[in-house]
Amino acid sequence: MTISDFVFSCATDNVPAYFTYEGENMLIVQSKDGAKNQKNDFEQIEGFMGALVSHESVHVIIAKLADGQISDSLDDLEIVVERFGKKFQVSLNNMLFSTDSSGIITK
Repeated sequence: MTISDFVFSCATDNVPAYFTYEGENMLIVQSKDGAKNQKNDFEQIEGFMGALVSHESVHVIIAKLADGQISDSLDDLEIVVERFGKKFQVSLNNMLFSTDSSGIITK
């Protein structure tokens, strides 16, 4: 089983908005600043929702097959990718550079 439900929440510290998982739930966390200022932290994210759900599902599967620490370490990896002749160092889960719906950079 992968992501089976969504949970919306708000950060209590000063982190930016983010997505993560807990068990089979995808957590959508609004920033504290965004909530206070009634700002939509996810205004430009709609086109990436499929990749985000897939990416968090990959985490859920890895956590079940191995453990949560290994699954979480996936987001700590950084790679260098080249686009239009420019090189970028990005995290492995950078949705802008992903070439499929996994949300993971494969080339």
